Amino acid sequence: MVKKLKVENYLNTEKSNEFFELACNAETKNKAKNYLKKALELNPDNLDAELALAEISSKSQLEFLQKTENVIAHGNKIMEEKGYFEKGCIGDFWLILETRPYMRTRYQYLTLLLDCRMLKKAIYECEEILKLCEIDNLGIRYLLMHLYTFMEDEKSALKLHKKFKMSKTTQFLLPLSVLYYKLLDLKKAEKYLLELSETNRDTKEFFKAFLEERIDEFELEDYGYRPFTMDEFIMTFIENLYLYDDFIEYFSWGYDILKKKK
Repeated sequence: MVKKLKVENYLNTEKSNEFFELACNAETKNKAKNYLKKALELNPDNLDAELALAEISSKSQLEFLQKTENVIAHGNKIMEEKGYFEKGCIGDFWLILETRPYMRTRYQYLTLLLDCRMLKKAIYECEEILKLCEIDNLGIRYLLMHLYTFMEDEKSALKLHKKFKMSKTTQFLLPLSVLYYKLLDLKKAEKYLLELSETNRDTKEFFKAFLEERIDEFELEDYGYRPFTMDEFIMTFIENLYLYDDFIEYFSWGYDILKKKK
């Protein structure tokens, strides 16, 4: 009997995922809703389907955010029941396949917090996600670095930079330069800016494009971005508009420095 139940549960899970895929490719919102409801009938613990249904049935970002909190609460219960919140699993989320729907839900919640400019809550969410997944498969560290910069939290920013082996990516060096500019430590701001220009050859061109209001001319490919190129600048800018948009003073200052650099 137990074996039969396990087989039925497995089949229901597979069918639930199939209906979720149908929902993702549905031609109309109503069809998508019906597929998602069917997916949840077969497997009430299908967090991907639950999250998608929350999104499609929400009339605003705030409503979606509130519904996502309910999906996370459900996910917490599932993670607890399956033992994933035990010491041996904490830190390895995402590497454990069964935790990925839960992590996708947490990431969506973080994105919504950023969209709604709930930045203190976003910082807390970033920190909690990094506790669950220490190697950070979702790139949370880059969002968190920008949040620390916006809040002018030098201590936390440097601690995060150190944790990830003093990474020299655009998504760390640019906000660090901005951080010290905001703190009026122009010497350190220039240090990180010049370090950035050494690792990303498109630094000067990006600063120029910003000042000339040509950012919209650049588009990212569907498959992602190329590190250490204009792609990474554009992605960093788009994901952190609350920090960079209308920050012309910094980019004007930085461009003057980059023009003098041989």
